[in-house]
Amino acid sequence: MPLIDDEGNLFGVVNVIDALAVCLVIAVLVAGVAVVGVLGDGNGAAEPETAGNESNTTPTNQSDNETVSAGQPATQYATINLGTQSDYIAEAVDEGDQAAVATDGHNLTITDVYVSPTNGGDGHVIVRAKIDGEYPPAESSKTAFQFDTNSVRLGSQLTIDTADYVLKGTVQQLEDDGTTLQTEQTTVQLESNVSETTADAIGIGDEYRFAGQTVATVTDVETSELESSSKVAVDLEVGLVTFNRADTRTFGGRSLETGSQITIRTAQYDFSGELVRRGP
Repeated sequence: MPLIDDEGNLFGVVNVIDALAVCLVIAVLVAGVAVVGVLGDGNGAAEPETAGNESNTTPTNQSDNETVSAGQPATQYATINLGTQSDYIAEAVDEGDQAAVATDGHNLTITDVYVSPTNGGDGHVIVRAKIDGEYPPAESSKTAFQFDTNSVRLGSQLTIDTADYVLKGTVQQLEDDGTTLQTEQTTVQLESNVSETTADAIGIGDEYRFAGQTVATVTDVETSELESSSKVAVDLEVGLVTFNRADTRTFGGRSLETGSQITIRTAQYDFSGELVRRGP
């Protein structure tokens, strides 16, 4: 029997063209299976890792997974000396004022204010403030209490930035509690020679008000005429609201020392006298 007969059949059974087509299809299928085996199954399955391809993987950076220790939140109460300020600035400082702070969880709120006038008419301002901040973590090189981006300790400078004013002061006390300042009533004896008009205007109970606060009250007054003078000698007893700083009583930012000058201002008169005696 011939290999291919007159009708083009192979061995007289299968057409040659059909046989070639079947062989081509089988070859394509075999090639496709080989490609899939190399690239994966098409569903995201990757080639199994071997010692050869493990060397091409990027090692995990352990520092990316480390947790940075946070500070320990804490609250401190500070006495801050804001120094001498213009009378209108001194009057603007009030309880409840809050500082603008960029650090989350940090706050500063004024809880008490002491303002006393200077002889020049300005105001000496001291505040008590509640400060919400944090202590650094144990591994930090810093140890002091932190507020915003600054360390807060005795003697350090602290800025109070509010909607109405920006003032910088010195931290004089830093404690775990206490919202009020240490103020007390101090009796002083003042002497001066004044005009008869001023002497007549002075009366017991007169108040010296400054920045919205009563800072001095007349508790007693004695007058006597001077020979060959139109002046009148006045002995004035005054109760001053003073601030106790390191066991030293201050008024107008100065300690109350014998010989110092203190001015009392009311709506009716100004009286400037020499401090000759200080009582309790």
